[in-house]
Amino acid sequence: MRSSTSSLPLLRLASGVLALVALVAVPTGAWRQGAAGGAADIGKAAQSITGADLFRDAGVLAADLMEGRLTGTPGQGAAAAYVVRSLRQAGVAPFGDDAGYYQHYTVTRSVLRSAESHLSVGSRRFAYGTDFVITSFLRPGPHAGGVVYVGAGIRAPKLKIDPYAGVDVRGKWLLVHPPGVLPAGVTREMLGAAGTDHMLPAQEARARGAVGLLVVPTPAQLKSLDEVKQRPTASRDLDPSRGWAYAQQPLPHVVLSGAALEALLEGERLGARDVLAGTTGREASVALAAAKTVTLAIAADSSGIRPYNVVGFIEGADPALRDEYVTVASHLDGAVGTRAIDGDAIYNAADDNASGSAGNLAVARALMRGPRPRRSIVLIWDTGEETGLWGSRHMAYGPLASKIVAHVNIDMIGRTKQPGTNLPGEEELTGPGEVFVAGPGVLSTRMDAVLARVAKEFKYVSMNRRFDVGTESFFYPRTDAAPYFERGIPFLEFFTGLHGDYHRPSDEPWKLDPAKMEAVTRTAYVTIWLMADDPVRPQIDKPLPPNLAAVLAR
Repeated sequence: MRSSTSSLPLLRLASGVLALVALVAVPTGAWRQGAAGGAADIGKAAQSITGADLFRDAGVLAADLMEGRLTGTPGQGAAAAYVVRSLRQAGVAPFGDDAGYYQHYTVTRSVLRSAESHLSVGSRRFAYGTDFVITSFLRPGPHAGGVVYVGAGIRAPKLKIDPYAGVDVRGKWLLVHPPGVLPAGVTREMLGAAGTDHMLPAQEARARGAVGLLVVPTPAQLKSLDEVKQRPTASRDLDPSRGWAYAQQPLPHVVLSGAALEALLEGERLGARDVLAGTTGREASVALAAAKTVTLAIAADSSGIRPYNVVGFIEGADPALRDEYVTVASHLDGAVGTRAIDGDAIYNAADDNASGSAGNLAVARALMRGPRPRRSIVLIWDTGEETGLWGSRHMAYGPLASKIVAHVNIDMIGRTKQPGTNLPGEEELTGPGEVFVAGPGVLSTRMDAVLARVAKEFKYVSMNRRFDVGTESFFYPRTDAAPYFERGIPFLEFFTGLHGDYHRPSDEPWKLDPAKMEAVTRTAYVTIWLMADDPVRPQIDKPLPPNLAAVLAR
């Protein structure tokens, strides 16, 4: 949020952007609503998607006047206004709050008042800074409960390590070793990927309803808690906190001093000296005396903001299937930095993700021009993506989730690696007429069949399935579709890969490839249409690798 002292420049910025939006004509078309059509009708609607329209829309969204579209700024608001104007002109119905296009959500920010925060072990009170420090928190107020020692706190199913087996930690603190301490006899290589192959104590605490983490100090921290480097004074996240990928940990994490640890373990069969020495068996669990309660009083000043997604709706043609939704999303906000690079301080975020946002608009217009599929389609321009998937977490964990049968994500579809070039940073960029597609190959037989039909009948682009592998980070969690997958919704993602301008001011509109955007967006449109029209509902029906199965088991 900007301070009120800058309100006049911001008003001028907003006026300038809205003036730019007003100058750009958005073509309408001969809208027709009908029943499901054949390949010729779908192809005709797809042909209405042009590189010129996509380049124009992306250029407006990534103009300097937008200043990167950071969530909550006038530039992002003007970009949303452009999308809303385009949807209204195309005839797409609103699907947000109060019969409008804007779907609001709440983000809460808390600023710690450390001098007023304290920790109590039974009747003994400890001061912040000397006896304990907080390394993660989201909400102020008292956090109280009993304590269970869970060693390293790591659960690794494939290694048969589970310190929570047979132990109810709901409503209790987890006493854990610091992050560098692993279960006895285990290496990092054996554990695999965090969050998928093995679960960290913070994740387990949240999933199991624990109060938070009490962390055993390292040898250096025993001498002085000044050695605890991570000590945030503020926290910010979706409120209520929902979802896992890129969500801030909502539970408090507390590093104890030696004195606080001694008080906690006084009279217990589990001694502080044994815990500090690591001789306890770091995969075991021990419940402390039931009468010993730990209370953390977090004093903080909290404030909230109300960002919003832009959401449109196209009703399906089949009365029996129109209450099933295919969602199509692109994040409208950009990755806005603060550091000027080569004299440029505006992070235009043209490819990431004005390109995908423009593609989503083109899909909306094509859907209105062509025949209606059986299912309804919800078109989403979510925000807060670059700050923690706020908008997509709000949507995927909201009331619509039970109706969503498939999700399509369009993110970064505007860049091309030219043949014969070998520029640094372009190793993972697709070539001409090529797009990465991920999701169906790992998750859904039915969605995979739709892609096969698209590849055969609508040869706009070559589909590269390199990232359609469940162990790839781009599959999960490094995707805007992550919250939908967490909810058991099969997804499909279109993207053209990373490049040297990713998250830099040099991600400029003039570097976009209109021909690539046209080919990818046409492919996205026919794929979305065929999935929405398929009489068989897509399901996650393929055997999942252990890392993804663990996500759905949470």
